[in-house]
Amino acid sequence: MSLSLVTLLLLGFAVLAGIVRSLRDGRAHRIARPVLQVLVGVALALGLFPPMHDEPLDAATLVVLTPSAEAAPGGTPSRAARVVALPGAQAARAIERVPDLASALRRHPDARRLHVVGGGLPARDRDAARGRVVAFDEAPLPAGLVELEAPQRVATGARWLLAGRVARIDGSRVELLDPAGEVIASATPGSDGRFALAAQARAQGRLLFALRVVDAAGVQRERVELPLFVRDGVPLRVHVLAGAPDPDLKYLRRWASDAGLALDSRIRLSDGIALTEGGLAALDPAALAATDLVVVDERAWALLDAGQKAALRGALEAGLGLLLRVTGVPDATTVAEWAALGFGIEHVAATANVALAGMDAADAQKLTPSPVRVDARDATPLLRAADGSVLAAWRIEGHGRIGAWWLADSFRLVLAGDPARHASLWASTFSTLARAQASAQPALPTRARVDERVLICGMDGAARVEAPDRTSVALVPVAMPDGRACAAYFPTERGWHELLAGARRWPFHVRGVDDARTLAAAETARATRALVGGAAASTRAATPVRLPRWPFLLAWLALASMLWWLERRARAAA
Repeated sequence: MSLSLVTLLLLGFAVLAGIVRSLRDGRAHRIARPVLQVLVGVALALGLFPPMHDEPLDAATLVVLTPSAEAAPGGTPSRAARVVALPGAQAARAIERVPDLASALRRHPDARRLHVVGGGLPARDRDAARGRVVAFDEAPLPAGLVELEAPQRVATGARWLLAGRVARIDGSRVELLDPAGEVIASATPGSDGRFALAAQARAQGRLLFALRVVDAAGVQRERVELPLFVRDGVPLRVHVLAGAPDPDLKYLRRWASDAGLALDSRIRLSDGIALTEGGLAALDPAALAATDLVVVDERAWALLDAGQKAALRGALEAGLGLLLRVTGVPDATTVAEWAALGFGIEHVAATANVALAGMDAADAQKLTPSPVRVDARDATPLLRAADGSVLAAWRIEGHGRIGAWWLADSFRLVLAGDPARHASLWASTFSTLARAQASAQPALPTRARVDERVLICGMDGAARVEAPDRTSVALVPVAMPDGRACAAYFPTERGWHELLAGARRWPFHVRGVDDARTLAAAETARATRALVGGAAASTRAATPVRLPRWPFLLAWLALASMLWWLERRARAAA
């Protein structure tokens, strides 16, 4: 039995007892008093448990005007709805203005649905709106850069990519500028406005690249800063085994030396004579445990004894990276052993020259694959030609990764004047296959902006953030539902900030309020669109709600006062 039913039964019993007493005492107002007692009981019951009624949808919807609301199509709110305006929104003087959405919801606690009009909700209001937004009348975005994906941290020598989308600029062209202001890459957006650019991280430090958008007449329409922190990576420990010298191996070793890799090599020159570089003298488990990647061709593999091959397989299972260079046709034993590692090698009569994927057809350098066909059904392509054929592939083996490379003359890229492409190919290959480096990094903000809250996660112990003016703020980590420790930070100054934890420093960049306004508007609109659809009962014309209590309680007070006055009159008359 529910509490409401028990309360109503007790209330009914009290009213019945009062009626019986009034009818039996013989005093004045014998009819009026029982009637008032019934009315008092009914009014109190309705005050305690108000009845339900169907409320129109608009009556429970709060229309929220955001900046650019005047430009939103179909943004006229219903007369039955209540309207509030957030800071920055142009609205009539009669419309209620609120400092933020949380304040609006406190003023209107019965508003269960939100209808957002304009550019969208800023970051500070999205948590309060979660689960309530039923509609978003979006204002059109201004012309310019509306999407951008770019890294903020890369290792020295790495090739980094950026992609984005330009909207509402016919005949536009995007140009990537280095910190000195020189154009290092450019592209023409496609019919959908999307583009992609690439560059090489050469200098170390905190760098500010820029992305410039120009129209068909060559007039600059927008310029966006691209902060990039280029750090020194941990040098890979690589060991190269070759059965004979060749040009591709020469330029590979030269690139590895220029890139700062810790390179050991053993190149066989003739029977009993080998060119050895570095300190690795034997392929034993202890030496391989201190190595990140081993590069071996088919002739060097054939010269390894059973113990060395077993040590390589064991190290591969434990996390070592292994690259098999196919420079010719392996012997039958090597073919069988490499097939056991997941790469079936088959000799073919001849191979046609190919161009690498992603290169302009006019500038593409023709390269030659080795005369083999490699069968690796469970492998992932590592390098493709322009015609879609695979030139290198890799697969997982235990905790390590093993790859096969059958492009014979990548060195021709250097001879053709494109050493960056050659370096990018080998850097990508080595980073994919090398032993995983276990270094915990905090999750730093990638889209930080002045006066907007950002989250910094993954901190271990006490940490603080140092602003460009050298003032620092201590962070207070809080345990999140996923187990991470995160802290909120409100930047007040644009430029490079640093997260300090002990002796370690991690820089991140904060944009100013007026930086990349078009990009910020597009991000706000996307985040608001993601909130639409979380509110319940958003498709019904009405929703059941309880009537307010105060009219029934006021009626109960008036009827109880009248009954009290009649009781006093009856007692005085008796």
